[in-house]
Amino acid sequence: MGRTRIGRRVVPNHPDVAQRARDARGEWFLAAVYPSFASGRSVAARIPRADLMPAYAPAGDFEAYEARHDAGTAVWVRYIAGLPKPAPRPSTMTYRVCDRGNGPGYTGLRIVMVTVAPECPVCGGPRGEGTSYRFHEDGDWFVVDRWTNPCGHLDEYRTVLAEYRHWAQILEKAERKAAERSAEAPDAGEFTAEVALLKAAASLVPGLQARQGAQLLGMQGQDEAARRIGEELATRSYRMSARQATQFLTELAAARAACHTCDDGRINYRSRDGEFVSLRCPRCRRDVIPVA
Repeated sequence: MGRTRIGRRVVPNHPDVAQRARDARGEWFLAAVYPSFASGRSVAARIPRADLMPAYAPAGDFEAYEARHDAGTAVWVRYIAGLPKPAPRPSTMTYRVCDRGNGPGYTGLRIVMVTVAPECPVCGGPRGEGTSYRFHEDGDWFVVDRWTNPCGHLDEYRTVLAEYRHWAQILEKAERKAAERSAEAPDAGEFTAEVALLKAAASLVPGLQARQGAQLLGMQGQDEAARRIGEELATRSYRMSARQATQFLTELAAARAACHTCDDGRINYRSRDGEFVSLRCPRCRRDVIPVA
């Protein structure tokens, strides 16, 4: 109900999608699949502003993002009004998967930790959270992750491994390129290495997006930079290039260096009722847990 399919396309019925999203706050819904990337990107940009999209009014009540779909460009939406705010979309997903090799014969089993995109490669919907699964094989016990994508599409370990290895090759090339250019790398404060890597990757992959850059940072172990980019993506309706991400990290490092109002990311003060309060500094945006 609410969506008409032509072939594999999903023709929009935005009033129906918006109502279903309101009824399930925080969950992502497939709004439509557009034949062109430009159309999908335009709709995803207008939904949070309710710009010519009255079903999603008032502005700010919905989030949206566009993603690759087998039939074109999918637009996914969720209702976010009210408190507490739903968690931001993750910039990456990390799973433990089985690797039984690529050859014709069985060569044994090993467990590989992979960092991949947070979207289903078939429809662009969010991937599921992994849960531990313990099993016995070849006289030994192993633990992997299992997950169910809300869209219903199955992620096979071999395809997840292939996706991971594709980006691992790009990361390796970017690391070499960044190392070659280290002498001329611009100063980005505490994020100098991360910015250098993103710039190198952007020169290798035309049109590299910030979420893909965050995935590369996560694979390299630069988790804080990846999380900060993920936060910023949410404030920009999930539209930011990797080059824009380098500028964001540079500005964030400068803001941290210039901030004298917090204590390692916390602003501490005494409220009117005499209670001590500790909040996260909005300028530094460090990983702290606000307490009161």
